[in-house]
Amino acid sequence: MRVVDFGIGASNSIIGAMGEYQTMMDAIQSGLVNAQKASVPADPDERANHLKAFGYFSDASLVGICKLHDDAKLKKPVKNENIPRLIESLKQVNSESLAAGIEEIMADLEDTVELPQGTGHDHSHAIVVLYEHFRDPSKSEPGSEWIIGAQDQRAAIRANETAVVLANYIRLLGYDAMAHSPSNTHFDLNKLAVLAGVACVSDGRMDAPFIGPNFGLAAVTCTLDMTADEALAAMSQQKDAASRPGRDPYKDRNYAAGSYPFEALKRVETPTTYIDEDRVARIPMRADMFTRAQFGDMGKANQDNAAGGYYVSKAPSSLAQLRVLGALVALQSGGENPHGPCPSDSQRNAENVKAAGYFLGIDAVGISRCPDWVWYSHNAAGEPINPPHDNAITMIIDQGFETMDGSSGDDWIALSQSMRAYLRFSLLGGIISQHIRDLGYSAKAHTVMDSEVLQPPLVLLSGLGEVSRIGEVILNPFMGPRLKTGVITTDMPLVHDKPIDFGLQNFCNNCNKCARECPSGAITAGPKLMYNGYEIWKSDSQKCTTYRVTQAGGAMCGRCMKTCPWNLEGLFSEAPFRWAAMNIPAAAPLLAKLDDAANNGGLNVVKKWWWDLELKEDGGFREPAQPVNRRDLQKDIDLKYEDQTLAVYPATLAPHPYPYPFPMDREAGIEAYQAMVTVEEYHERIAQGDTSHVHTYRADAVAPVIQVEIVRAEKMTDGVTKFEFASVDGSELPPWTAGAHLDIVVAPEFLRQYSISGNPSDRSRYQIGVLREDEGRGGSRMLHRLFREGRKIFVSHPINHFELVEDAKKTFLMAGGIGITPMIAFGHRLHELGAEFELHYSASRQDGAGFLDDLAKFPWADWVSLHFSDQGTRADLDQILSGYVDGYHVYTCGPDRFMESVMDAAERNGYPEEARHLEYFSVPEQPEYENHDFVLRLTKSGKELAVPADKAATEVLLESGIKIDVKCSDGLCGVCKCRLISGNVEHRDFVLSKKQREDTIILCQSRAAEKDGIVEIDL
Repeated sequence: MRVVDFGIGASNSIIGAMGEYQTMMDAIQSGLVNAQKASVPADPDERANHLKAFGYFSDASLVGICKLHDDAKLKKPVKNENIPRLIESLKQVNSESLAAGIEEIMADLEDTVELPQGTGHDHSHAIVVLYEHFRDPSKSEPGSEWIIGAQDQRAAIRANETAVVLANYIRLLGYDAMAHSPSNTHFDLNKLAVLAGVACVSDGRMDAPFIGPNFGLAAVTCTLDMTADEALAAMSQQKDAASRPGRDPYKDRNYAAGSYPFEALKRVETPTTYIDEDRVARIPMRADMFTRAQFGDMGKANQDNAAGGYYVSKAPSSLAQLRVLGALVALQSGGENPHGPCPSDSQRNAENVKAAGYFLGIDAVGISRCPDWVWYSHNAAGEPINPPHDNAITMIIDQGFETMDGSSGDDWIALSQSMRAYLRFSLLGGIISQHIRDLGYSAKAHTVMDSEVLQPPLVLLSGLGEVSRIGEVILNPFMGPRLKTGVITTDMPLVHDKPIDFGLQNFCNNCNKCARECPSGAITAGPKLMYNGYEIWKSDSQKCTTYRVTQAGGAMCGRCMKTCPWNLEGLFSEAPFRWAAMNIPAAAPLLAKLDDAANNGGLNVVKKWWWDLELKEDGGFREPAQPVNRRDLQKDIDLKYEDQTLAVYPATLAPHPYPYPFPMDREAGIEAYQAMVTVEEYHERIAQGDTSHVHTYRADAVAPVIQVEIVRAEKMTDGVTKFEFASVDGSELPPWTAGAHLDIVVAPEFLRQYSISGNPSDRSRYQIGVLREDEGRGGSRMLHRLFREGRKIFVSHPINHFELVEDAKKTFLMAGGIGITPMIAFGHRLHELGAEFELHYSASRQDGAGFLDDLAKFPWADWVSLHFSDQGTRADLDQILSGYVDGYHVYTCGPDRFMESVMDAAERNGYPEEARHLEYFSVPEQPEYENHDFVLRLTKSGKELAVPADKAATEVLLESGIKIDVKCSDGLCGVCKCRLISGNVEHRDFVLSKKQREDTIILCQSRAAEKDGIVEIDL
């Protein structure tokens, strides 16, 4: 077997940049196996066909399956010696991405690379993927400098990508699997290829049918039983195996030109859609709709489906791709080589960039300027972005016609099509970005997981497409809309491409097919309007995102791409359609109707290869609970623009830039859509001195969070860890009072509240104690996995709903388990005041109680009593709280049953309600409430809002454009409290006292006590 070395090549060869990416994939070739077996077909033929199809979907040239034989095992495995170094560097990665599930992915990555690498010797089968070489680049052709001699490395890295995804996928199905590459393997890949029937030995050399001797290999070994292929006869006995049916797109084209005839397109000086460059509004990364879903800006249903990246991970195929994609985030940026040669010829650089992109497997490459207005205003941390690069390399990846032809666009493979394309750019675009840095220039790959630029305008500027009715989707003349993009920004000198005009504006203006077929009704059937400085068919991104995140009949949605008349395959059979669409404007309406008549965009059931599997609560993948979306064309729908109600959120309605919730105001969004103007009116009003219609962004809000660094992470027990945070710049932290808590951004979708347990007089750090709750909602588990010393996180300013009565005659602090945390702060403050108090700390087991060493060292340690059930020292609550005297107060925090016992004992011993204080740190068990429809009457505005049984009052208020703070949505934090004027209310909160409930309501949980009741509030 030939080992592929990534440490060779000329000084300007791209091979060196490929090495780190190959190492990353080699590092994650194996991993944890899902404890739950998926409900996959038992038929071994069906299993084999499915996994082969997955390989071909990933662009493998040939895929074969064999049973493992001992003679295929290497006596001395091939090892990638760079893996240990990469693993150590990963421990220093501090991701600032806002992508869904990124924190979970990084935690999984850390767990995976820490596992001992297996061998696969106990596996039963192997899947072999073969990637062919296209023709060797000629030294005389433009753009060949970087890619000469890199054929083996290119094939190896592409094959490794597919193998790692397939191994991930099989492990998610509940079977052990391991990828093997020619730089890290325990098997002879050549022998596996022969056993699997994708190659044979002819005249002493390896040959693949239809391909010949030039190819690269990778394999997956696994325990999943499936039908094996037979070995091939010698090539001399094959009738047609030597034929090559036009497989090589570069047989008659230079690599720098690409496989599509972009040179035949009409080029123009400016894009075919107007951009007011002087007035384009820069908005923060925080404004991305999927990010807003995670933070809860769109409501609880969206956030629940975004938590942990669920909407991405609910299908095993997309989750398998996502894990690899997440791993590559760690490599997408870095410093430039200070000793690089810095080639300065802009034409030559552009040719090399394009040739490298096409050689590696990018489908379209364009180069443009990168003006300041395409950059987001603020990054994921809320910090202003000062655009560092003035050139952009935009790359397109085709999502794959064959699979899209068999999909409805919103079934269980839809997201995998996107993820496949995103992963491809992250790998190949990342390699090119790294190579540019190796040459001495600054460069960053902007991937779906972390992009600091708005990519659609760069697609326009680089001549890769035009704006389509689908809105933010730019349509390419050869791939239509079924594409995903990635961008590399750099300061390397590059010659720019010009925008293109292939007649799409007229076509889209006369075709509403995507709007008609959109399941969420998000695509406008109306005209192009000005939005944030762009002329665009602006869709309702909130509707679109909500459907894609929450729909239960599949994973995400790309139905607009699926049904678009430009979703074509092949440059010859449909050439007349393309020519007519581009050159005869009047033909557009007829062509759109003909597309329907031909049933283009309908279901091609022959091409459905995937399994419809859904992630269940136990972590297994089984049949979906809801019917699978397999809709055909909806030709009978007559969609009219005047019947649509759409909302948009321009820069004037964009959120603050910080990683913290910012509820959306849909009513304001609807008004913003209605206020948008055509480009003609836009110009007319500006000419008259009126700029009220120009969208601008102001980031002048006070930051609701501060960035801190974890300076201590001390595991006190198996389940309890103490964390200490200090400001990043060493300055004092904002002041706080005993009983305060912090909102901690564990991840965008996991905002959790933790009591501060330190000394209020010490502003050098905040301290919390966290109990890992394996059966909880996921926040504490995530926190324990991610939070380590040196990590930077975001926390709120201290908030206090559990204030200490400082002039109490005596204070009893009753802590149960992790409820000790606020009691420590109370103890410090009371000791400082010289006040009389007792702290009683109860836990079921002494070895499970945190902060014991700390308590023993405090100057007020004599006032602490410990009570452990396993030590026979359980607290006698009635005895402790006996002898009530006016001015005594009792505070408790801990598990529900413990706090209930303390409160009952205090009440029995004469403590009035105002002297009894408790704080919940998780939602306790609740009665079986019945939700009724009711009416919310707003005193100040006179409005009456209908609150249906399936929505909270806060949701209805926000949907109606009425600002109300919402955070926990569980009735715990109290930020949505409001003055109650009248009404019979069923209070479901855990914040208010009985007295407070007389004139206060917590709107996220509490409701009218009876059907059609009226609750009047002071809003």
